[in-house]
Amino acid sequence: MTELTFLGTGNFLAPPGRYWNSFVMDGNVLVEPCPTSLPHLRRCGFAVDDVEVVVISHFHADHCFGWPFLLQAIAEKGGGRTLDVVGPPGLERHLAGMMDAGAVPSVLQMAHDRIDLRFTEVNGSWQRVGPLRLRAVEVVHVPYLRCFGYLFERPGGVVAYSGDTTPCDGLSELARESDALVVECNGKHLPPGAPPTHMDEDSIRELRAAHPELHIVLTHLGEQVDTASMPGVTIPADFERLTV
Repeated sequence: MTELTFLGTGNFLAPPGRYWNSFVMDGNVLVEPCPTSLPHLRRCGFAVDDVEVVVISHFHADHCFGWPFLLQAIAEKGGGRTLDVVGPPGLERHLAGMMDAGAVPSVLQMAHDRIDLRFTEVNGSWQRVGPLRLRAVEVVHVPYLRCFGYLFERPGGVVAYSGDTTPCDGLSELARESDALVVECNGKHLPPGAPPTHMDEDSIRELRAAHPELHIVLTHLGEQVDTASMPGVTIPADFERLTV
């Protein structure tokens, strides 16, 4: 079994009662370093020393803008420990650019001086990243970014995470190859006729019908999402621990 601790379950707008989407898997894997990931790690009882792997699905701000704060907190502990970071192609360059944009390039230098900071770009095959074995699956979200979901090999099964996605072949693969799937449900917020960029209630119901045995957990929830309209799924609250 795998323990998931949700540091936040909301979408880009962080709706009332839900901070930005992020979760910790089995105490040492942080999925999405969202803007509030550092204080929420502490709130949920995790020390920064606990984090061994950081996983990023794509480069939208709500998924990775907590990186400078998280990295400084880890680097200040020092000790030569290893921190693995995995994400889309261009990962190291993008995160370094975030430090420059925030006028804190010294944080990155301090990290390289004090810890063993390792970056791994996903390649679609099974990869070993520190203590974690995973495979990235490309999904369809927005046309200007490469976005990925993940299959995580855990004791007793495979846990999947969709990242931000629409119904697509990649999402179907994640559902088919996993025992539990953490999937976004942002809801509709586009003008009529605009192409979808997220999951909504209808697409979650269709996913549920196509995979009746799959444990589906919803995150990245928009304020307008009608959570009561989707039976047979788990909808955690912020800071909730869930075993899948």
